Amino acid sequence: FGLVGATNVLINFLLFNVLVVTWFSDSELKANVVATAFATTSSYLMNRAWTFRHRKTDRIRREYVLFFLFNGIGLGIELAVMGLVKYGLGLTALWAINLAKVAGLGLGTVFRFWTYRTFVFAGPRPVPTDASPAHTSASAAASASSDLSQSPLPAGASSPELTPPPPTTPIASSRS
Repeated sequence: FGLVGATNVLINFLLFNVLVVTWFSDSELKANVVATAFATTSSYLMNRAWTFRHRKTDRIRREYVLFFLFNGIGLGIELAVMGLVKYGLGLTALWAINLAKVAGLGLGTVFRFWTYRTFVFAGPRPVPTDASPAHTSASAAASASSDLSQSPLPAGASSPELTPPPPTTPIASSRS
């Protein structure tokens, strides 16, 4: 996730700055939308191919729509920060807009990572096949809980603290 993210952040910033100094000289927010759309497409392809390849799904259309929906929300977070700096604080220098982009991108990335992992690439997680610590502790916990249902006592014997109280007989009512 980190390598894919870093690659696409580089793509995003390079394209954003090229657009700002060429075609979108006074429209940094529009330039950011174009750069982010390009980087988002690249990010989806890289994340599907590498980061979340082990989470197979037969619902690619759903995954694609959610990915772009959540990236749109992440872009909204980024644009809000950039707009606040440019229009709210009146800072229009390219360095100020880039710093705002960094802050907005950081906030958006936290949101994106959580949504990618939770909703977009949420296919069934693979079952560990090795004796890794996570697998070993999970196996031990499962084994311990199944051991609770098996008594270590011989057949027919019961433990006094596990023996249920004898059934009680209801008291007959004297009403007639």
